[in-house]
Amino acid sequence: MESKELARSLLQRFEGLEETRQPWVGTWQELCEYMLPRKNTFTSSGLQRGSSGDERIFDSTPMYALEQLASSLGGLLTNPAMPWFDIRVKDTKQGDDKAVRSFLEQTRDRITGLFNSERTGFQSNVHELYLDIALLGTAVMYVEADPESVVRFSTRPLGEVYVAESSRGVVDSVYRRFEMTARQVAREWGASCSDEMRKKSEDKPDAKVEILHAVFPRTDRDPFGIGSVNFPYGSIYLEIDTETVLEDSGYLEMPYLVPRWAKAAGETYGRGPGLTALSDTRVLNAMARTALMAAEKMSDPPLMVPDDGFLGPVRSGPGGLSYYRAGSSDRIEPLPVRVDLAATENMMEQRRESIRRIFLGDQLKPEGPAVTATEAVIRQSEKMRVLGPVLGRLQTELLSPLIKRVFNIMLRAGELPPFPEGLTPDDIEVRYTSPVARAQKQYEAQGLPQVMQYLSPLVGNGDPMGLLDNFDTDRVARHVAELFGTPADYVKSEEDVAVVRQSRQQAQGEERINRTIAELAGVAKTLSEAYTDRPNALTELWGMLTAKPPAAKAGSPQETPHAD
Repeated sequence: MESKELARSLLQRFEGLEETRQPWVGTWQELCEYMLPRKNTFTSSGLQRGSSGDERIFDSTPMYALEQLASSLGGLLTNPAMPWFDIRVKDTKQGDDKAVRSFLEQTRDRITGLFNSERTGFQSNVHELYLDIALLGTAVMYVEADPESVVRFSTRPLGEVYVAESSRGVVDSVYRRFEMTARQVAREWGASCSDEMRKKSEDKPDAKVEILHAVFPRTDRDPFGIGSVNFPYGSIYLEIDTETVLEDSGYLEMPYLVPRWAKAAGETYGRGPGLTALSDTRVLNAMARTALMAAEKMSDPPLMVPDDGFLGPVRSGPGGLSYYRAGSSDRIEPLPVRVDLAATENMMEQRRESIRRIFLGDQLKPEGPAVTATEAVIRQSEKMRVLGPVLGRLQTELLSPLIKRVFNIMLRAGELPPFPEGLTPDDIEVRYTSPVARAQKQYEAQGLPQVMQYLSPLVGNGDPMGLLDNFDTDRVARHVAELFGTPADYVKSEEDVAVVRQSRQQAQGEERINRTIAELAGVAKTLSEAYTDRPNALTELWGMLTAKPPAAKAGSPQETPHAD
């Protein structure tokens, strides 16, 4: 396909995606105006630089609840202080090898270091993503290889992104329209730019230029071909005004991650807590505005002034003097304003509490100290069950693809440790460890102490009935270590355990032999120090062994041989 024809085809597809997205724009704009004005990128002018954009906000409860939810999601899903992903070998026997375990641990540490590095910008960008998905229901993160930081993360404004799904409901096409300066375009693509663009970069280097980045699955590629044009996903940059293709390349994985909070059947874009709380937010701001007006009238009420009797204007300010004729009975009186502000505040508080619940404030707020560890685990498990459906979609559409994408980029860049002999990338499974799964595992781990506590009266001392023979203690120990997320290098391999036990048995056997030798030496010493010139137990034993009668005791009658 020729360059111009390809550009027109992409622009035509883009127009269709823009038309599909258009019904959402008004709702997204209203959500931003009420809850987070800086996210309003859905109009041609957008938020004016330096402007707060909070003209419609009279109560900040929705903004605070939104920030709390985004921060809680960050601490719960991608906390830099806790392991939130795992790397394992599909074959458990192969994964018990010491070299493989060391490789997996080093790989996990390197990927964790990359996510927590300031150069990649992951933590700051993922927080913006949580704000977008909680407010707008849809968020977009761009993950690309970078020669300086290996991987670069960028959360893109939803106002510049247009998406389409596959037949399975997975986002597989992303068109992004954004602006760059003419100087930046000329520096990025050089000779591929149009003549108009090169001229503009010289005459007006800071002039804005619209660029379209289209990422879509290639259907005409050769799976066994060489080059980026045969990659699973095509990537094309083009100038919109001149219909000039700037770059035609591809990706091995989808670089745009588009998680949705929840999605109605037949819709492409998601719905989040912000949309659910929109009606309460409208009412709350209207009530807050009315309450402010009522309070203002009560503090500075309208005045009832007689039409005559006063000289000059009425001054109602502090220390103001109003003159009236002497002897006149007319007075300035305030207009009665009767407003029950307590009832208004009560109604507003109900709306605030409803908004907090919609943003999961009741589920994510810290609770009082638990009485026991079991109670703490049960609380966490119940909380995770409530958040399970939401976290499940985020895991499927964001976290799992994110970890796999980063792992593959690091693998291709040579940033991972050398693979052990016999281990290939296809043998490795990179997956996100869900907090729901962790809570369920910890709850499962509580079952073992309960079983042992129940059996302890029956086991007693020495387990006379052999009840513990029903348990594979090695498997129990390894399973508990896995449930609590113990690092793999903390647990010895089965071969090392067998060697330790064999050495212990050998040492115990040598100890028994040494103890026996010591006892025999003591017996020998006793024998050497015993008297043998007079009858005793030793002389009797010796006589029995040599078949000689023992010596007669003094004063005892002697037997004589019987004469025939």
